Amino acid sequence: MTPRPCALLLLSLLATGCIETHLYSGLPPGDPPPGYEHRWHVSYLFGLTEGSGPYDLGKLCPGGWSEITVAPDFFTSVTGMITLYLYTPNRVTIICARSVELDTPPGVDPATPPPGSLGPPSTAATHSR
Repeated sequence: MTPRPCALLLLSLLATGCIETHLYSGLPPGDPPPGYEHRWHVSYLFGLTEGSGPYDLGKLCPGGWSEITVAPDFFTSVTGMITLYLYTPNRVTIICARSVELDTPPGVDPATPPPGSLGPPSTAATHSR
């Protein structure tokens, strides 16, 4: 193999494993739904066209999602190179949000508005004609 094809092969190997996408919702992380940790995610044409379809996060994580990570690994990178990136798989991990329960201080009724608050908004409307 001549130096130029070797250099191109090395460059393509180095360029494939360095892109990760992380999405954070701001909710505290919990556990991944069954089967959605390092799940094989299919796309085509350098990742421009979805093959796996969208994930229904409302069904997977009824309490909301916390983190989504899409990243290649060695096997998905090699698969992409073999197919000249016409088939471009990645690994996706979905982390559901942990349920958070706020503790109410003892002796405080959570249904009563705090002192100094305006309470519920007035239903009386004032209109000038």
